[in-house]
Formats: sequence, structure tokens, C-alpha cells
Amino acid sequence: MLSDIISRLDDPGVAETTLIEAGDLALLADVQDAAGRLDLETGEFMLLAVRRFMERADDDAWVQLVGVMGRSETPGLVVLSTILKRAVVDVREAVA
Repeated sequence: MLSDIISRLDDPGVAETTLIEAGDLALLADVQDAAGRLDLETGEFMLLAVRRFMERADDDAWVQLVGVMGRSETPGLVVLSTILKRAVVDVREAVA
């Protein structure tokens, strides 16, 4: 579940391992780059991204998230990946 994943992100290496398990090495590289741009560890960036999504997401974003969860065999990982992809784009746009 997503809550289990989130609760372990502050452990060293768990953030990277989680994205490797999700099979998304490109996203891992993007997250590491975005974290570096903000002078954060990968897990710190991931936690910040999840918190920010939960605080700021509108109804459309939540509906989209529920939709991807419903189509996945690993809903926690797919939710985390979806949130992180949005966060990476936000960092790129802010830094550009």
C-alpha cells in the first residue's frame, strides 16, 4: 500500500529501491535529478512530492489518481510514480 511505501521513504536507499521495484529507472533518474536541483535527498524529495500533492491536488487530479489505481496490480507504486512524475515536471518548470 501507498502508506507503507511512504512510511519507509526516509530510510536510506528505500526511495531508490522503491522506484527500481516499480521498474521505472527513467523516473528514478528524473527524481534524483529533481532532488539534486532542490538540494534534497531522493527520499526527502519523494516525501515532499507526496505531501505537496495531498495538500494541493484538485478534484481532477484525485480522480485521475483513482483511475490509475484501479487499472493497476500495484496501486501504491503506480500512485507514487504518478505523483513523482508531476513533481519532476514542476521542478523542471520552476528551475527552467
